Amino acid sequence: MASSTPYLVLLLCLASLLQQASLIAANPPHEPPPDDSREKFAKWATKYAKTYPSHEEEEKRFGIFKDNTNQIGAFRAQTSTTVVVGGFGPQTITTVRVGMNRFGDLQADEFAQQFTGFNSTGFRPAEPSFIPKHTWKPCCVDWRSSGAVTGVKFQGSCLSCWAFASVAAIEGMNKIRTGELVSLSEQELVDCDSGSSGCGGGRVDTALALVAARGGITSEADYPYSGFNGKCDVDKLLFDHDASVKGFKAVPINDESQLELAVAQQPVTVYVDASTWQFQFYSGGIFRGPCSGDPAKVNHAITIVGYCEEFGEKFWLAKNSWSNDWGEQGYIKLAKDVAWPTGTCALASSPFYPTA
Repeated sequence: MASSTPYLVLLLCLASLLQQASLIAANPPHEPPPDDSREKFAKWATKYAKTYPSHEEEEKRFGIFKDNTNQIGAFRAQTSTTVVVGGFGPQTITTVRVGMNRFGDLQADEFAQQFTGFNSTGFRPAEPSFIPKHTWKPCCVDWRSSGAVTGVKFQGSCLSCWAFASVAAIEGMNKIRTGELVSLSEQELVDCDSGSSGCGGGRVDTALALVAARGGITSEADYPYSGFNGKCDVDKLLFDHDASVKGFKAVPINDESQLELAVAQQPVTVYVDASTWQFQFYSGGIFRGPCSGDPAKVNHAITIVGYCEEFGEKFWLAKNSWSNDWGEQGYIKLAKDVAWPTGTCALASSPFYPTA
């Protein structure tokens, strides 16, 4: 009996090895998925008609695109939270979302240099106009629902956000006052506002001051956007007005309650810091940062067209000029009534609105 023991042990070992082999065959080791970044980049480049002057530049942009894709994936993993909503059990919501868009081949500093446009040269805070604190205001405002907001536009690589923000505010005021929504000319401001630098950047206050001094502004149809510095068409500036403007007012700085009263009456322009990659790739939800609350670091102009709250969180609704491919179909929700006086991304640091 003792002599058969080694054979028995050997048979048991062979059986164990065969069992392990069958398990491995049925469940092969997990292999990392193939890197499909190159294919994603090719599809993205086709979608946005991207071309590059050299193979070296294309490879550089591919590397940036890949890094941005990885950052977006990591951010999504960090920001999802599970909560109970409306008694229907746990649901996963993300307070802010990011996603790939037309700016995928740019680093954050490159993006800010090419697609913002506030130029603070010569800027001085205007005398504020206070609105009585007890003025009636609704709990929620969305000027889009009143037909006072034109479709989202795209400034291109011209640093003309200041012109787009100004025009959006005038378009809203004109609709509220006259009942007619007219798409107005950003190019007129780019070409004619000597207080700004055209596609080199500019300011809302000088743009509104120019329109007020001339009594109005031309329609986009009569003075279309080119995205380049052009020669001012003086006849249109002086005589061809599709919306009348008499002046503009400054909301008291660093006062979100005053800003709320102003937005309850009409769309209002604000400056923000849009220099972070999270802002660059924002795709939805309430944006709380990261961004600077320092008024000295604002670099972009947008137009607040409403305010409300969701899941108990208050937000400002702002129209941007980066096409409807960015954000929530061209809009961003910015956290409202935050703890610091300048507001999210310093939006309360210098708001303006036109008057007629």
